[in-house]
Amino acid sequence: MSEKFELRVVTYMCPTHPVELYELILELLEESINCYTTLQYESRTPGPFPDRPDPFITDKVDLAFMTAGAYMNLRDCKNTAMELLPVTPVFAHQMNVENKPGYFSDIIIHSDKKGHNVNTLLDLRGCNFAYSDEVSLSGTKIVLKTLKEKGENASFFGSLLRSGSHLASAQMVLSKQAEWAAVDSTTLLYSKKFMQDGGRDITILETLGRLPPYPIVINAKLPEEIKSAIAKALLNLPHVGQWKKRFAQFGVIKFERNGDAVYDGPAAQMRAVPSEKLNIRYY
Repeated sequence: MSEKFELRVVTYMCPTHPVELYELILELLEESINCYTTLQYESRTPGPFPDRPDPFITDKVDLAFMTAGAYMNLRDCKNTAMELLPVTPVFAHQMNVENKPGYFSDIIIHSDKKGHNVNTLLDLRGCNFAYSDEVSLSGTKIVLKTLKEKGENASFFGSLLRSGSHLASAQMVLSKQAEWAAVDSTTLLYSKKFMQDGGRDITILETLGRLPPYPIVINAKLPEEIKSAIAKALLNLPHVGQWKKRFAQFGVIKFERNGDAVYDGPAAQMRAVPSEKLNIRYY
């Protein structure tokens, strides 16, 4: 592209992901498609605030990184000012041996619990559970779905502790404020090394999923040329050694094709699982 333009980007994925990852994505785009970028950081919500003017309809944002649940909410509202960029990051994980899009929910405990005959999810009956928020697919919904499939109900939990983020949930387990948590697998991937003693006292008991890929949402008003250039720059990541190495420090292996169909069917059913209404303590 001959003339530079400004690309306005927002991420709703922090602190689940480090903001440095999104700064790196912007750096890649600036170099690849000859643009300027600005980054907004919004950690209070997993996607656009539902009770505020939509940033796509008001033309305040060009590109947004958000949770799958938040994107599905926008689709439900028939928001025609936005569309899915057909690209998604692929993260490393011990369960992702085929390097496919999507992520997982890691059920974590403090390593001390292993000495108390805690070997499976069902061994956690009556234990205090930390979770990020009520609508998180990895922090709440998949846990409730899995417990229901195993014949369990609300009586399974000792207490529900709403932490506010996956990172905070992991810290609560590490400090023994909570006995277990379900956290986005990509949170542990990068953040564990910054925790006390490198997070060595955190044990992954089980892994649930795979969950639908992280959506990248783009302003529908952008020219098709720009949309295609952004997608091409991200998909080309594995072929450029210097960029591949820098993204690897965040656990990103590559970017892969993505489509709306993955947010239908099982993903939509999981999102529809009602959150348990228990006595919740906020931290």
